[in-house]
Amino acid sequence: MALALRDLAPRRRPSTPPTLVVVQGRRRRITRMSVTVVGVIVIGLAVLGVLHTQIAERQWQIDQLERSISSAHEDFDTLRALRAELRSPERLNTAARELGMRPATASNFIPIDPQVLATTIAQTAMSPERSAEPEQLAPIDQFRLVKVIEGRRP
Repeated sequence: MALALRDLAPRRRPSTPPTLVVVQGRRRRITRMSVTVVGVIVIGLAVLGVLHTQIAERQWQIDQLERSISSAHEDFDTLRALRAELRSPERLNTAARELGMRPATASNFIPIDPQVLATTIAQTAMSPERSAEPEQLAPIDQFRLVKVIEGRRP
């Protein structure tokens, strides 16, 4: 059996101390790098989730607005149909006859005093030329005006 020999002689210390260098192990560097990458990925996914939530909320608001616009269009169409029905010549004729009115056989123009006309224009701030402009008339009134100018009764 062999015994290991120990050197019992005192060791000499070198006169200059050795330079110490910190050597990081590869394992520690890989761990730090993987934690950093995982952290960046987690933060990126959180930001992506917040953005997706914001987009979904905005789309919901847009859908609500589109629904209210569609509802307003339907209401407008319903009211326009009701207005057309109420303004129809047959209904107006029937309502007028129920009130005891009858169609006019002739029409006469009454001359207006220029002083009364001037006072009316000053009080309403509207000239007679502007009040008869077709742009201010409703489409049906414009149609009637064209028919009257052509000599046909609407």
